[in-house]
Amino acid sequence: MRTMATSPPKVIRAVVTPSLEDRRALLQRVLWSRYMEKAGRIREFLTYVCEASFANPAADIHEQEIGERVFGKPAGYETTQDNIVRVTASQARKKLDQYFTAEGALEPIVLEIPKGQYMPVFRERKLDAGTVSLVPAPVNRRPLYTLASLCVVLLGVIVVLAIQLRSDRSGTPGASPNLNALWGQMLPANGRTALVVTDSSLSFFQELLSRQLSLAEYLKPDTWTKGAGMEGNPELQEFAQRAVQHRFTSLANVTIAYRLARLGGNRLSLFSARDFNIRQMQSDNVILLGSPRANPWVELISERLNFRYAFDQTLRYSYFENRAPKPGEPKVYRSDSGTSLCQIALVPNLNRTGSILIIAGTEVEGTEAGGEFLTDEHSVAQLTSALGRQSGKLPYFEVLLKGSRLGGLARRFEIIYARPLRN
Repeated sequence: MRTMATSPPKVIRAVVTPSLEDRRALLQRVLWSRYMEKAGRIREFLTYVCEASFANPAADIHEQEIGERVFGKPAGYETTQDNIVRVTASQARKKLDQYFTAEGALEPIVLEIPKGQYMPVFRERKLDAGTVSLVPAPVNRRPLYTLASLCVVLLGVIVVLAIQLRSDRSGTPGASPNLNALWGQMLPANGRTALVVTDSSLSFFQELLSRQLSLAEYLKPDTWTKGAGMEGNPELQEFAQRAVQHRFTSLANVTIAYRLARLGGNRLSLFSARDFNIRQMQSDNVILLGSPRANPWVELISERLNFRYAFDQTLRYSYFENRAPKPGEPKVYRSDSGTSLCQIALVPNLNRTGSILIIAGTEVEGTEAGGEFLTDEHSVAQLTSALGRQSGKLPYFEVLLKGSRLGGLARRFEIIYARPLRN
């Protein structure tokens, strides 16, 4: 059989302005890349300047604006004495160069932050004549990987939601005394509060193990691939390696982050559990979302609380152990297909210089419902009453909520345990 000679392939290109959808998609790919995994400050910077350009392409983004809205600097701060914005912009340019040179080498659009300005530029990549961009054929993944990709939302989505709301402080309720009493403590006007979201990669990985990873093990990702039963299973080892490399969280956490961003504005900083550190639990106000199974930082507080989260590895259900049951109280509160539980606790931080708020459901539905409970004026009024307070600043406390589960949501929550804690 004879073959016909062919000339080198030509690239037919049309000069087009990247659409808003294409620009947003590119931004998300950059934020999710491995170059941004441990660069939370750069992610927030890029998200803010890009979202500002999407909203108003003709806008001029100034250094002081970024410092105030992204990094929480006081209004009118002196930029000549604080170079955080300039340093972060320089670091962002280097990260973008790395991405578009390697992982994003075949991107049809390039994102740049030109020197001397902060307004991003999205331009069509210029390809050499005679070159063709090859898109790898899709790889058929195992159901486990498909499940992971379908059931989690990347952390970058949370950053986008919160950054968009930081300049909108009108969501803070003016006629909500109970909400103001609670969140005035956790989101002080002149402070910063860390919101630590769950690590859904860890949650999926835990399903492969016969025990729960400790915080110490979690902070050493190289130990993930050495879990029991993985030595002779290269597919599970590969999954563990992939889980270590990515930051995922749940849609429930996105919803809570949205609600808290409306209350806290630029007083709220977002962290993946993987990027958080113990120093912040020693000095700052902190909100921890999720149980130890998805957010191991809760482990550091669990000994202070009456209810301890646990997971039955054999029967595959979550429960709370009542460590000091009073007369008439059960020793175990467990969830099932129709019931979800949520533990809410407000305790001093490790150095007693601030507070830590825990919202930990037996499932993601419970955590989401706990977040909804704490951002609703009527519900917080019930909490205040259950703690024996009429109004004003809340004491440190521990609460257990119980609700029915239906269609992936937890509804009709009731307080089944409420106790003030000693300082």
